Amino acid sequence: MAAREKKIVLKEISRPAKEDANAIAEMICKAFDFSDKDDIVPLLFRKIAESSVKGEGVTSRELSQKLRLPRSTVLYKLNYFIDTGIVVRSGRYYFLRGDSLETTLEQIQAEMEMEFSRLLKFASKFDELLQSEVYGRKRKQQ
Repeated sequence: MAAREKKIVLKEISRPAKEDANAIAEMICKAFDFSDKDDIVPLLFRKIAESSVKGEGVTSRELSQKLRLPRSTVLYKLNYFIDTGIVVRSGRYYFLRGDSLETTLEQIQAEMEMEFSRLLKFASKFDELLQSEVYGRKRKQQ
């Protein structure tokens, strides 16, 4: 079975007006394009991060109760986090990928750098093939 593909969208955003945990959680969610109009996502993200820092996971049921949201909504939002690799699931529990947000982002950065390195190799081959086709056709026509 093929590995689940991850989709990472990063937006360039401005620094938060104040540097408290809520503002930074909101900034991270906006940077990863998780935020929505009702501001549930930063709260959800913070609850997962808080549990992860304690070395504990959190269940979707616990998140649903803490945030007073339907469990289906929580599960839908959790899938955003999982699809980017920022959150992982182990059994019923959800955790940050690393033991802290900093470690999590470092791991994602390393993966992105490896993927860009792989893409650069294909880009080089693409350019080589394209130049061969373009210049090869012109030479034949002359």
